[in-house]
Amino acid sequence: MMNTKTIAKVVVFISLGLFLGSRLLNGTLGYYIHPRFNSLTALTAVGLILVGIAYAHRNRQAASHNDSHHHDHKHHSHDLSWWGLAILSLPILLGVLVQPKPLGANALANREINVGSLTSAKAPESSQLTVIATSGERNILDWLYLFQQSEDMSQFNGEEVHVIGFVYQDERFDSEQFMVSRFTVSCCVADAAPIGLIVQWPETAELQADEWVEVEGTLQMGKFNDLDIPLLIAGSVTPIDPPNQPYLFQ
Repeated sequence: MMNTKTIAKVVVFISLGLFLGSRLLNGTLGYYIHPRFNSLTALTAVGLILVGIAYAHRNRQAASHNDSHHHDHKHHSHDLSWWGLAILSLPILLGVLVQPKPLGANALANREINVGSLTSAKAPESSQLTVIATSGERNILDWLYLFQQSEDMSQFNGEEVHVIGFVYQDERFDSEQFMVSRFTVSCCVADAAPIGLIVQWPETAELQADEWVEVEGTLQMGKFNDLDIPLLIAGSVTPIDPPNQPYLFQ
């Protein structure tokens, strides 16, 4: 029969594996790390479950061979302590108590926001951008990549835009402006960078901060904070449900 500590080890390792697996399957793992790490996360989840099973199997083998107390003591120094088990249990506890939630407008307060251009991301080659056939298929990051590569952004005047994002407003915007925003992630949420397009919309006052919207309109060069940047002159702004994956990945 397994002792209390062995039971705890089996439960903690298997629970950790199942916890990671569940976050991977329900898509909320993407709130924290880039999808390119999904395969590694899946392997880690399987590995943790196997470690838990191995502890149970080793205990059964020890019981069947009637191992001596001396043998147990010999391996005690290499065993996982109760403190170690407590630390390993923290992710499970926090995962149960804290609802998974992506970054939103509240997270922009202490971050530098890139509007109308990119300062923290290297644009892909132009050949990669031309794969996006029509302007209506480009997301916010695609547009900012194009602005970054352009020597004359006025060439985008009149281009049709169809993007989604959450509403962000602060003291820099006038009463008819807001930013349709997304977060870009290159590795994990710790390096998440907010980006956005400034939207000109007469009914901005009716929008709620953090509300997800679908914006359709055209680009027109204008000024924001004394910078000449393309503004999105909205023809329609429609509230929508948040997408399953709120981030854009670089």
